[in-house]
Amino acid sequence: MRLRESFKAAKQKKAKGMGSMGGRGFCRAKLAFTLTELLVAIAILSIMFTLLFIPMTQAFDNARRGRIMADLQNAADYALEIMVRELMQATEILPQERVDDSGNPLDLLDDAGGDDDTLSRIDFVVRAVQGDRLTPPNWPQTYTIITYYLRRSDPSRPFQYLEVGNARANRRQIFRAHWQPDPNLAPEPTQPPQQDPQGRWIWIVTGAWLLADLSQLPPNRLISHNALTPADIDVADLRFTVERRPENDLRAQKPIAVVVEMTLRKPTPGARVKGNNPNETDVPSLFVRRRVRVVLQNVW
Repeated sequence: MRLRESFKAAKQKKAKGMGSMGGRGFCRAKLAFTLTELLVAIAILSIMFTLLFIPMTQAFDNARRGRIMADLQNAADYALEIMVRELMQATEILPQERVDDSGNPLDLLDDAGGDDDTLSRIDFVVRAVQGDRLTPPNWPQTYTIITYYLRRSDPSRPFQYLEVGNARANRRQIFRAHWQPDPNLAPEPTQPPQQDPQGRWIWIVTGAWLLADLSQLPPNRLISHNALTPADIDVADLRFTVERRPENDLRAQKPIAVVVEMTLRKPTPGARVKGNNPNETDVPSLFVRRRVRVVLQNVW
């Protein structure tokens, strides 16, 4: 019995001596990780962060793409809603094929100069201020024109799709101008039309009918002028195609419908300049296309 108690007392003394620095019963405690264990832990954490970072980045990119696509669709729907509503109220569509006295076609302030922008502009007659239907005899006194056309946001600067350094982007927009023609000129081209090499009939016009920026009209003739698309969205394509009655007489070929086609685009998040050209990107841009046919119910 005494022998057991002596052994028990010896064990207790040995256990108490393990935490002290002196005595034969000292045992070193394990207080830190080894270098190998730290490297393994860092490698595991790196793999986990990589696996988490990739889907998070993709989720953020998809969210930004979704917001851009929503902006493009809203801009296209807004512009088309206005154009369709006003075209349905048009009483006459004026000739699109036009040249000046030197035979030069319509050249708008869009991307590049010297090209033919005939289909990127449309002029049509709206109802008179009194609200009655227009008749040819009273056109010079009562009718006004609404014009949709393509123009750079800042016509004094060249077209620029991407921002480069301090040079801000200068993209194309759809503009709407409501204006009064010069009463001293005929309400529509009166000179005999000519045929171009492709067999199309073209009209020789002057003044505002060939003006590339209708905001430059005199204040007494310009009723309103505003943009239908925001400046941060580029209108890559705008096209108005007028469908007319298949008649032999040119004057009898009245318009029956207008097909409006447009393409709106915006740079993809993270897109960069390609080859030092601010008008080209290293990745494809996000875009939406719209095509609608408007039946002209009030044209007779």
